[in-house]
Amino acid sequence: MKRFALLAVTIALCALAGLARAASGSYNATVVVTANDLARCGPPPAAPSCGAAHSDRKWFFYDDVKDLIDNTMGSFVICQYGPCPYYDGAGQTPPLGVGSVQISTVLNRRPNLATYQFGGIKLADITTLRYSTYKPSAGNGSDPTRSGYLQFNVDFTGTSTAFQRRLTFVPRNNPPVLQNDWQEWDAINSGNALWTYSGPTWPLPGAPLPGSTTKTWAMILVEYPNSRILPGDSFLGIRVGEPYPNGYTENIDAFKFGTVAGTITFDFEPYGCSSAHGDGEMNGQHGGNAHVHFHKNGCPGNDDGVEEADNVQHSDPGSGTDFKSTTITSATFADDEGRQAVTIIGTGVNNGLPVGFTMIAVDNGNLAPGVFTLVLTDGYSITGSLTSGTIVIQ
Repeated sequence: MKRFALLAVTIALCALAGLARAASGSYNATVVVTANDLARCGPPPAAPSCGAAHSDRKWFFYDDVKDLIDNTMGSFVICQYGPCPYYDGAGQTPPLGVGSVQISTVLNRRPNLATYQFGGIKLADITTLRYSTYKPSAGNGSDPTRSGYLQFNVDFTGTSTAFQRRLTFVPRNNPPVLQNDWQEWDAINSGNALWTYSGPTWPLPGAPLPGSTTKTWAMILVEYPNSRILPGDSFLGIRVGEPYPNGYTENIDAFKFGTVAGTITFDFEPYGCSSAHGDGEMNGQHGGNAHVHFHKNGCPGNDDGVEEADNVQHSDPGSGTDFKSTTITSATFADDEGRQAVTIIGTGVNNGLPVGFTMIAVDNGNLAPGVFTLVLTDGYSITGSLTSGTIVIQ
C-alpha cells in the first residue's frame, strides 16, 4: 500500500456548500486536492454514474475512449523534472503549492482530469474559467502547439438534460502555446476566448457553421443565452491527448471556476512517495517471449540497502528489440481501489540507437497479473499482462 504523509493545509470549505447555490455574499476559497481526495468508484474502470463522482468538489481521472472513470490514468507529482526544490519543471515552480497533476498518454489514450461538480451553472453566470499547464518539449513529438484542452458537456437550451455534445477550449486556437514553462489559460478572456463544438454543426438558433468553426465566448452567450453546463451528466475536464499515438506528457494545476458569488481554486498536490519494481515475461509483439525489468527507488531513506539504480529494460527477440534506459526524466505514481500504477519517462538505447521512452506498469495486487506498457520513439510499442514474474508498486 502507498504511504501517505499528512499535508497540513487550512482549507475554507464551510462556505463552499455549493458555488452555484450561494444566496448572498462574495467569497473566494482554495481547495487542495490530493490523490486521497479523488472520487472512489470501486475497482476501475468504473461507470460515470458512480455517486461519489457527483459529490461537491470531487475530481477523478476519466478515460474518454471508454467513457469510464479510471484513477490510474494520472498522477499527483512533485520534483520529477529536476532535483528539489525545482518542482514540476526545469526550475519552474507550479502556480500553486509544490505539486501538480501529470498525465501521460500512449497507445491512443484520451485521459482527462475531470469533475461533475458544476452541472446546471449557466454560462452567462461564469466569471472565471482558468487552468494552468506545463508542457515539456522533451519527448512530446514534433508539434509545439499541443496542450491540454478544456471541455464540458453543454445544454444549449437551459431546460434539457439530454446529451448535446461538448464545448471545447483548445489552446492552439488561443495562441501562443509555450513549452517548458507554466502557462495559465483564460477560457473566457473578456469574452474573446475561442471555442469549438464537438458536433458536426453548431446548433440553431446560432449560425449553422461546422462545429470546428471557432466562436468567441461572448458570441456563444449571445447566440445561446440560456446555455449551461449540462445537469446530470455534467462532465467538465481537461484532456491530455487528442489522441497523440506517439506519446505525450503534460502537467495540470490551479483550476479556477468563478461566478458572481466568488471563485473556487483547486490546487493539486501530492502525498508521500513510492517505489516500484518489475521483472518477468510477457508475450512478444510478434510471438515468443519478451522480458520486462524495471526499478524505481522511493524517497531517500525509505530504500536502505537497495543498490539498484533507477532503470527500465526490455528485450523482445521476435521484434528485434533490445532496450535499456540511460536517463530517467520522471517517475510518477497513481493508485486506485487496490491497483497501483507507475509511469516512467526518459531516454535510452534500442540496439545501440538513441530513443525516448514512456513506460507504464500496473500492479493489480491479487486481482490479476501485472500489466506492462512500453512505447519507444522509434515506433516500437507493446502492452500486455505478465505471463510470469511480478510487478510490485508500494
